[in-house]
Amino acid sequence: MLGTILDWLLYGHIAAGTLGLAAFWVPIFAKKGSVNHKRFGKVFVNAGYFVVASAVVGALINIGFALAADLSSERFHAIIGFRIFLLYLALIVGVQLYYGQLVFTAKKDQTKLGTPLNYGLAYALIAASAIIIAYALIWKPGVWIVLLSLSPIGFIVGYGVRAYISGKQTSKRQWFYEHMGTFITCGIGFHTAFTVFGVNRLFDLGLEGPFAVLPWLAPTIIGIPALRIWESYYRKKFNDPKKPVAKAVAAA
Repeated sequence: MLGTILDWLLYGHIAAGTLGLAAFWVPIFAKKGSVNHKRFGKVFVNAGYFVVASAVVGALINIGFALAADLSSERFHAIIGFRIFLLYLALIVGVQLYYGQLVFTAKKDQTKLGTPLNYGLAYALIAASAIIIAYALIWKPGVWIVLLSLSPIGFIVGYGVRAYISGKQTSKRQWFYEHMGTFITCGIGFHTAFTVFGVNRLFDLGLEGPFAVLPWLAPTIIGIPALRIWESYYRKKFNDPKKPVAKAVAAA
């Protein structure tokens, strides 16, 4: 029975991931606020929530199987290490999907977002990064290099969310950059899954040794600089230079 549930979860996960991956690019290039921007943005968000939910359920079931089985320590951590990474990635993407919509609804007064729930999500991301680092260093599962390489994302996103909902902003259009940045970060998560499970397996790249982590890291390595370039483009377009953080905090 559980095997059938896992199969259907996997099929649904792949279908939603494929749909979300395709829908992601329309809002990126469509006119901001246009019908296509909103329509495909909703498709991406809904697909993203299903991907996150199915990943969490599937990972927890597999961790449960591993706990119930009589496995060696090495085999056990080889199995759950990968699932822990999926839970970490799902947490980041899930919070970003929620936060990306949230900043748009409260763009005139970001302090309205300073609720216990939102602060809790920000600190959950920070705590998840710390847990990932500790787990990777103590037990060193097969994917420990990937865990360490991507562990800063939770810190960065968590502190960014906390700063924004606390009322710290660097421009009047900060809500726009937050909205844009969160969904591009979600897109990085989608593309990470695609390069690892899609490209790497469909085309059998045969990457070994240090190069085996490239499918995991490539979307982040490409996506983060692209996000900075994208934000710089819009700041120039709006004539909206970024203020130093100290001044932004003082203004807040």
